[in-house]
Amino acid sequence: MSAYYIHDGRNEIGPFTIDLLKKQKLTRNTPVRQTDSDKWMPAERLASLKEVVVPRKIRRPKDILPAAKEHFQHLQQRKPVLLYSLLLLLALIAGISIYSATSTEKKSSAPAKPARQNVLPPATPQPVAQPEPAPKEAATPPVAVAEDKAKTTRLRWNKLISATNSNYGIGLLGGIKDLRVIATNRTDYPIDQMVVNLTYIKAGGGVWKTVPITIHGIPAHDSKEQEVSDVGRGKKVKVSIQKIISKKMHFSYTEGKKGKDPADPYVMQ
Repeated sequence: MSAYYIHDGRNEIGPFTIDLLKKQKLTRNTPVRQTDSDKWMPAERLASLKEVVVPRKIRRPKDILPAAKEHFQHLQQRKPVLLYSLLLLLALIAGISIYSATSTEKKSSAPAKPARQNVLPPATPQPVAQPEPAPKEAATPPVAVAEDKAKTTRLRWNKLISATNSNYGIGLLGGIKDLRVIATNRTDYPIDQMVVNLTYIKAGGGVWKTVPITIHGIPAHDSKEQEVSDVGRGKKVKVSIQKIISKKMHFSYTEGKKGKDPADPYVMQ
């Protein structure tokens, strides 16, 4: 008696006799091979397995007729809507065609404008203008220019230097995770140190705690991020700058403090 192996997609199973294969519920495409062959083929292609293969499910006429009748009734109900839509589409196409023909006729009947000829007068030789000598600029000491630029930057620091927070996750019962503090420096001078106060706000709006975050070495016209450890409380965060130091800019800022010179209150002493 012949025996067969079947493949379930991962492993080879068998051997099975015809009687055992009937319990496996073979489909038409189940890979099968006989014990004396290494060739796999769909079960439906083996004549000896036709009575074992699960047959296709054929819809009977009694199942098809009610569905066809329901579909025909649905089309009859939509017939007026389809007719009106078709008439509207035909009217729209006719209108576009009439408008296009009218526009083409108007353009073809309009008299052509004569080409304008530009007659240029004969060129008259012009005297060659001698370049005027450039005025001599007063020499400005480079050190003074650098100091003025740094002073201007110090007075406008709050428009050029900022700190903010990244997007972060909030736990189901509160807590902040995946948070980063971002320091941005849009000046021409590197920032040596920035201290940022990170305030955690509870669900009711009160402050849970404030933590100082220190960021070192922020290049000119660049940003730098500082990761923050996850916490188990808080629903929101607030970021504010507490301290900035830039030796190249001669800039020293501490929240709530100013220097003695009102014209340059944040110059480094």
